[in-house]
Amino acid sequence: MKCIQCLEENNSSSRHCEKCGAPLPMRRRGDRYRKRIVFIGIVVILMLVSATAYLLRDIIAPAVEREGIISPGEKEKYENERRKKREELKAKLRAIIKEQSTVQTEERKLIADDDVVSAEVQRDEKAIVAGWVIITDPWERQVNKFRAGLAGNGWLALSTRACLGGNRWFFYPDAGQAVEITGGQWISGDKVGLWHITESAGSLEGPGLAPWNDREPVSWSSLESADEYHSITLRRGRAEGFFLLSSLPDYIDETGIFLQDGNIVGWSFGQWLPKGYMWPGKNGKPAYKTWVKYFYNMTFANGREEKFARALAMHEGYSGPEQLSAFIEGFLLPPKLTAEDTPYYLMPEKIITRMHNLITKAVNNGDVNIIAEMFNGQVLKRIGDISLLMDVIPARAHAGGFKAAIAEIEDSGENIIRKLGHPVPALEALHIKYYQDWLQSLVSAGAVNEGLQAFGRANAYYPDDPYIHLLGAELTLLNGDWKEAERMLYMRDYPLFYQDRYELLALRISEIKGQEEKIVIRFPPGSSTIPVTASINGIIKQNFLVDTGASMVTIPSSTADALGLEIVHGQRKVSTAGGTVNVREVIIGMLEIDGWIEYDVRAYVLDLPDRPGLGLLGLNYLGRFRMDLKPEEGTLMIIPR
Repeated sequence: MKCIQCLEENNSSSRHCEKCGAPLPMRRRGDRYRKRIVFIGIVVILMLVSATAYLLRDIIAPAVEREGIISPGEKEKYENERRKKREELKAKLRAIIKEQSTVQTEERKLIADDDVVSAEVQRDEKAIVAGWVIITDPWERQVNKFRAGLAGNGWLALSTRACLGGNRWFFYPDAGQAVEITGGQWISGDKVGLWHITESAGSLEGPGLAPWNDREPVSWSSLESADEYHSITLRRGRAEGFFLLSSLPDYIDETGIFLQDGNIVGWSFGQWLPKGYMWPGKNGKPAYKTWVKYFYNMTFANGREEKFARALAMHEGYSGPEQLSAFIEGFLLPPKLTAEDTPYYLMPEKIITRMHNLITKAVNNGDVNIIAEMFNGQVLKRIGDISLLMDVIPARAHAGGFKAAIAEIEDSGENIIRKLGHPVPALEALHIKYYQDWLQSLVSAGAVNEGLQAFGRANAYYPDDPYIHLLGAELTLLNGDWKEAERMLYMRDYPLFYQDRYELLALRISEIKGQEEKIVIRFPPGSSTIPVTASINGIIKQNFLVDTGASMVTIPSSTADALGLEIVHGQRKVSTAGGTVNVREVIIGMLEIDGWIEYDVRAYVLDLPDRPGLGLLGLNYLGRFRMDLKPEEGTLMIIPR
């Protein structure tokens, strides 16, 4: 130990300096272990921090998801386990906080000897008046029911969303008689209002209403369960309406009240609102700003939602169409509530589900014409629901025919699809079906002109539908144009279930051809050659000679190459007047002479000596007809067999 006078070092056990004899400073026992105590304290703090971090590891640093490493099933299992751990941790925290609150409550009770403190404790423990708030609409239907607690001489903080749709509000205390809520502090746009019960309910008085001191902790009591927590520190947020917002701890997720010095200073609203709403106003009775009836008028009256609520209340004495009419009135009005604030039972999709059931019942009861008249195009477009449109279309077809149903699909249906932004296969299938049914009815009735117009519309929408095309060919034949009908009939393939209709139409065309058509080929009288011009595949005009001595039709190679005809046999030896030659065999898809068409005619590709570009009409074509040759008149009449 060093002497403070001569600075000489001495033994630690010496009390006086061995050199100068001055008394040495006494060393306290605690000084000997100070470094050791500091070290132990740091170690203890590090251990506590590590233990807390371990307990809160799932909240502080949730595990990173690695896509593709674990299966969806394992991922879901992991998420469930993580949520379970979080809930368990929340429960532990709640238990700890509750235990601390209980200890603090017991400590306060131990201070009963002090009269002033005792009076404060009694004020803290003033009974909370809790109960149910029930909201009813003008048709005396209950639209909502939730918990609330009374402050001061009859004030209740209520969530605006919870009160929408009701023009009369009642508070039913857990102990006592029901009282009506009349008015209070609320301005349009506020999410929470402070409302007051009738003056006649003076016996109901809960803890006083006082402004929140954000520098002091608060207590919280649930109005839904027995949970309560003490010494909670809340952080002041922005002002909203007549209140100050505050973030809530995770363990507060129910409707409840915040107390400070025995007074109510704020509220939590559970599922309705995620924030705490703290009272910054003055002590005593707040001033009225509005009344419940005005709240109803501003938020709900004369809007779509009120019409829906009225329709839902229509039961005895009202028919299904009358209720449907009330729902339609609602859809023709603009909504008064946002989607977030609209009660679930007044959501458009819920109302449309009810309308589906009413339409089905009305149709079954024979009120088809009423439904068709009620749901006009304006109504269907305003509602904008494809499934409802498809419910109404059969009624429209029953009342106005297939044409009216198709017009509604092409007007209202297309309008709704444009708003949806994607096609609806079910509506398209219904559209095709009504076109098919309409065309079939016109064919059966022989309404040719209307049928051809309807076919033009249907073919513009669905050019690849085989049944619509087949019905178009039938209407064309009914119009007397068997050539166009034949062309239409053979231009496409048909499914097996249309084969009978296809064959019947082909037979009818063939019969008409045999009865009405003859081909007359004229040539110079006495000539030994009979020239004729034919159209091949509707593309090339080809000159032929009628040659009953030729077994097959021949065409020059230039024509075959220009048409790109299908070769069915590459090299075949044929005897001609000039000797044996090799020819190709092809198929002519369509050979037309004087308006008469024959299909699938086989031909040889052969260039005739000294007659380039000329073909022969042989027996494989001529054999399809009966021929009447009159050389002296210069006519060859070909009659279909």
